[in-house]
Amino acid sequence: MQEANKHTATDLAKQIMTYARDQMMVHLRFLDRALFRLPMVASEKTGSFGVDSEKIYYSVEYVLRAFKKEKNYCTRAFLHMVLHCIFSHPFQYEKMDNVCWDLACDMAVEQAIMGLNLKDTQLDADKQMKKVLEELRPKVSMLTAEKIYRFLMDNPEEADQYLVFADLFERDEHMHWIPIKEVDAKERHGDQYTKNTRTAMIGCHEADTGEEGEQEEIDEALVGQTQGDWQDVSQHAKTDLETFSREQGFGAGDLLLNLKESLREKYDYGEFLKKFAVMGEEMHINDDEFDYIYYTYGMKLYENMPLVEPLEYRESKRIREFVIAIDTSGSCQGTTVERFLRKTYNILKSSESFFERVNIHIIQCDSKIQHDVKITNDEEFEAYMQDVELSGFGGTDFRPVFEHVDGLIKRHEFQDLKGLIYFTDGHGTFPERMPDYQTAFVFIEEGFSIPEVPVWAIRLVLQEEDI
Repeated sequence: MQEANKHTATDLAKQIMTYARDQMMVHLRFLDRALFRLPMVASEKTGSFGVDSEKIYYSVEYVLRAFKKEKNYCTRAFLHMVLHCIFSHPFQYEKMDNVCWDLACDMAVEQAIMGLNLKDTQLDADKQMKKVLEELRPKVSMLTAEKIYRFLMDNPEEADQYLVFADLFERDEHMHWIPIKEVDAKERHGDQYTKNTRTAMIGCHEADTGEEGEQEEIDEALVGQTQGDWQDVSQHAKTDLETFSREQGFGAGDLLLNLKESLREKYDYGEFLKKFAVMGEEMHINDDEFDYIYYTYGMKLYENMPLVEPLEYRESKRIREFVIAIDTSGSCQGTTVERFLRKTYNILKSSESFFERVNIHIIQCDSKIQHDVKITNDEEFEAYMQDVELSGFGGTDFRPVFEHVDGLIKRHEFQDLKGLIYFTDGHGTFPERMPDYQTAFVFIEEGFSIPEVPVWAIRLVLQEEDI
């Protein structure tokens, strides 16, 4: 009798979860690929709900209790977990502060769901969540997980005030987001995780649904899903959502913002900076081309006379001559500029990027040149960064910087200038003529409207967290 009751409960929970998925399919056709990409698995080790890149996990008892208490709760939780995946939230977990990232992701997803205004996903707690998010909105440019997370990390005192609402926004257990390699490492080092922890986290006990063959076939097809796979799903959802919204007048602003954020191409500013590296000689023993066998043989045979001398130089890619232009117009002032300079400095000062002697000009400019500081070594750069003062704050005109740099070249200030990076908001007059050196305009993205640059320039869009 007990086994029969357990089987009945399992079947009922499965029907509730299937109903939740079908309801979302009726209302959100643009999410068709995502909705059916995640097989739903009953788990004895999951206290409520959970999702990784391959499956949705649910507790049979929790589903029955939640459905009895609030009919829409399981539907809301199902959509919540699907959006986590299409927004790529689980794939960034190991790089983040987990407490703040958990809350940021849950807030972003709940805001996106409430913005859809679907009757079948409405909860009693929506009113309180909306109040919290409306208070947060003026402090964050966009209610995406990345923006909320950055705000929480930069404002720890205010973060504590929002972290008390973590349970209000939580629908699933994020322990399933922990990378497999991290769990394996903790097992090897005898951490608190047991040998069975990995099973509990990423592939718990599956209930007997009577469809074992079908389930195994689905699971095998989904093994090894990566962030790239989910980005394909997200791109499909974004395209369909934009079309659906235009045709139906469907309100999905926050959902679309989060999709765009998840699909935004991420740039490594350090790698980008290396594109400006030039080949040059550096006084350094070239170990790659030095044969120690002949050297030691000569020292042994002739005492202090080696057969070969070590090469005292090697070809290496290092940054030698460089221009950093800072737009100090009103829209570019503040800590963002200082953070950009410090990020650039930290990259340049590394031994892999810096010649012993350099020629770097840091130019501040709005509608005219305000300052030009020459840096020739690490110490001068450090001294400059300790007392950075921005000047100008007028309008923006890019032409004076290029005219100034061209004048420096004519006066032989540069021997072989290869790169100029211009940090700006982009609202200014660009030169018509292509310069003789590579040029990149760097923007900090506060929205999705970034101005175009001339065809001869590189356009690099970064997030504040990238610097």
